[in-house]
Amino acid sequence: MTDTTNNDKYNLKLIGSMQKEAPYDKVWNLAWHPNGEILATCANDKYIQIWSKDTNGKWGLVQSLEGHEKTVRRVAWSPCGRFLAGASFDASTSIWEKSKDELEFTHVSSLEGHTYEVKSVAWDSTGTLLATCSRDKSIWIWQMEDDNDFECLSINSGHGQDIKCVLWHPNEELLASSSYDDTIKFWKDIDGDWECINTLTGHESSIWDLAFNSEGDKLVSCGEDKMVIFWKFDKENEKWINIFKFKNENSRSIYSIDWSNLTNRIVTGSADDSIIFYEQESDDTPDKYKIILKKKNAHDSDVNCTKWNPKFKNILASCGDDGFIKIWELQDNTTL
Repeated sequence: MTDTTNNDKYNLKLIGSMQKEAPYDKVWNLAWHPNGEILATCANDKYIQIWSKDTNGKWGLVQSLEGHEKTVRRVAWSPCGRFLAGASFDASTSIWEKSKDELEFTHVSSLEGHTYEVKSVAWDSTGTLLATCSRDKSIWIWQMEDDNDFECLSINSGHGQDIKCVLWHPNEELLASSSYDDTIKFWKDIDGDWECINTLTGHESSIWDLAFNSEGDKLVSCGEDKMVIFWKFDKENEKWINIFKFKNENSRSIYSIDWSNLTNRIVTGSADDSIIFYEQESDDTPDKYKIILKKKNAHDSDVNCTKWNPKFKNILASCGDDGFIKIWELQDNTTL
């Protein structure tokens, strides 16, 4: 296990910290607005909360959105930033519309059909398709209509257990999913029917999260088995292959992973309370990766989510079981 907590080259600076209002529930997930200046979070209650900076630059709670009967597990902004989706354990997904110039939100739709908890929700790159997945082992693909209504295009089964995560390819109409059945599957529209076109194996337990690089030719996954696995699309053979792996760098499950579209760095959050940063080993070894910093005790309990800011380099947010949302800056000491 690598120890890079005290690193001469890199430092993780805490630049903002917010605690969810009492009761101080676990914060499950967060998502940056595409403008990089607003955060949406969901916790162990029924609310989606919106956070932003005031005129003094201090982060604070702006709105609490109530539209569910049970905890909200995942939140996702549409690419244009106009819509926000929340996946809930009440088996529904709420859709909220943000006003053009204000942080005001209107509940415009509720997507129903799953028979058990909705675990994840994701928009495609065009903002017209939405995917949801559930404990019921199904993936639903929805199309957004002009009147903010949604039509279900496809219901897909293929995973043998609960589906934990869905994620769209950044440039193509291709959907990835991960499951408690230890597999990753890829789904594509083939002549009007969404079909599983590839299944990846390599993890030894539940796969909690996925992230594509900005080009979409690489994917990284993490899970209960304490592994981070890098995958690459082999164009010649038209399949995804395992190219690199980290194992047991964390002492407990890895819940979250994200790949920065600005710096090409990867960040993970774990049940061992740490945040770890990875990057490409060198230009000469593009398929090999290294750990550049490990931040122990980033939270006082499990780190449930880590997300890079989409607009500002080396800025990220994390949330955890301690009820805190934290804003960090990954600093390169050689350039300070």
